[in-house]
Amino acid sequence: MGVFRITAKPQSGGLLFQAASVYPIVALRLAFGFSMFLWALMMMFSGRVSAIYSPELIHIPYRGLEWVQPLPVWAMYGVFSGIALSALALGAGWFFRRSAFVFTLLFAYAALIDQASYLSYYYFVLLLAVMLLLSPAHRNFSIDLIRKPEIRIDYIPRWLLLAFQLQVAMVFFFAGMAKLNADWLFSGAQMSSWVNNSIEQLGWSLHIPGWLPMAFSWMMLLFDFIIPHFLFDQRTSYRAFWVVLMVQTIGFILLPTGIFPLLMILACTVFLPAERIHNFFSRVAYFLYDVFEFKGDVFQPGGNFMLQFKVRFLFPLLALMFIGIQVFAPVVMYLQIGSVRWANSAFHFSAEMPINTQFTDLQFYSKNTLTGQIDRIDVEQLLTPEQKMRISSDTTLVEGFITQLREKSELGLNKPEILIEAKHCNYTAEGRMECRTLTVPFDESNFAAAYTED
Repeated sequence: MGVFRITAKPQSGGLLFQAASVYPIVALRLAFGFSMFLWALMMMFSGRVSAIYSPELIHIPYRGLEWVQPLPVWAMYGVFSGIALSALALGAGWFFRRSAFVFTLLFAYAALIDQASYLSYYYFVLLLAVMLLLSPAHRNFSIDLIRKPEIRIDYIPRWLLLAFQLQVAMVFFFAGMAKLNADWLFSGAQMSSWVNNSIEQLGWSLHIPGWLPMAFSWMMLLFDFIIPHFLFDQRTSYRAFWVVLMVQTIGFILLPTGIFPLLMILACTVFLPAERIHNFFSRVAYFLYDVFEFKGDVFQPGGNFMLQFKVRFLFPLLALMFIGIQVFAPVVMYLQIGSVRWANSAFHFSAEMPINTQFTDLQFYSKNTLTGQIDRIDVEQLLTPEQKMRISSDTTLVEGFITQLREKSELGLNKPEILIEAKHCNYTAEGRMECRTLTVPFDESNFAAAYTED
């Protein structure tokens, strides 16, 4: 039994069912495993694991997932070691299904512990991990193929390759949607701030013309919407990949995007022409022959085996539903709440970047309802800077923070009134920062009104 069978490559087929090389998703498997292995190492050796999951900090759980709590720091290092090793095994195609399952489970656990530490590419990583888990990406150029040569395939139905390509292309599309607001298009102040800060950190002494940040803003918008077209076109996909490499490298240097550029560069390998990937694998395979003296044709490039799904239309329909939901949900949200608020809440659908020119800094105070004494709550001891920034931009996280604050601290003993001082700041077109401050008692509706007030 099984949901698919291996046959000889058919000579013809419909547009969605014609034979497509398996090499692009094999390349994606290798690239994804490598990038997530590096990410896990970076998290551990940079001290981010101990900083984010310290028991001294407040963690805001997702509703319905309050049972997902951080382990002691030493155990969290064990979790990230598991992520690193499973990512490495996933990339190498060694016990692929088990490795992909363990990676997905551990990564999801680490990502769901705290809403305020969430980064946009966590969602993208989980989607790719699930898709790879269910895919035949280990059936060529993998350690599993050495263990079981009979699993080899060289071709897959085109719809399966297209599903992976659409998944990557959607990141560009929604990153572009997040930029469709006046702050990004007509101010340029936030881009100017990023560029100037990056130049200072690099120790360069450069004068940035006033028009350049605005030009960068428009170039990034156009890049997000246009580059998928050139990636999908096999005649231009290779050159488009190098454009992605260049743009993402510049973004990595100048913008606060973390490891996201590396992940996107490597994810775009799924668009590369199969012939080029085949040539690369051929060189590696012949090298492995010489070094390890493999017998037989287990890694021999070229072949005529195709994976066919027994229920032909079921899995393409499920893939279409999977992709369709991801398109439908954020577009409906965009139409309902508007571009600016959507951009502020679109962490699940676009790059991890603040794309407008305003922010809110929050300070918290406790007021003794009997004596009237007001004391400042030192949130710097309870939150990382990244958590504080996220909380300041999301009223639901403020509610979650105060709930956790009452449970964690002595505030829960006398339940004082919580006051929130909201400092709204925005960059003017000239790059100056203008701020205003107001203090309100904590109430979700009050704070939401203060937050949205112009």
